[in-house]
Amino acid sequence: MNSPELSTAAGTYLSTTLGPESVLWARASWPYNCEDFALFLNEARGAQLYLGVANTDAGIDGAPHSPDFAADERAIGHGVRAMTGLLTHRLTALERADRPSPGRREGADRP
Repeated sequence: MNSPELSTAAGTYLSTTLGPESVLWARASWPYNCEDFALFLNEARGAQLYLGVANTDAGIDGAPHSPDFAADERAIGHGVRAMTGLLTHRLTALERADRPSPGRREGADRP
């Protein structure tokens, strides 16, 4: 199961950055069989996101694990830029949270 916090944070960032029409919020995905990622989520918090690679005008449906799977490869660059932005945003937020606030000595609250 996806982490609700990480899923919401990712969806909010991507909706804000790319526009709300670019993000589909789904409670479950199809097909939800054959995904090994669930095994990783048993070990660590995470969120699985899908990149839309369909292009109906070109006859590309983009459904993962389907026998006629095909992807509009132009989507890959968009996905890489979106994920790079999301990870940079997330790492910056974590870095800020880890910085000592004014008046607090670094490490003062750590053993």
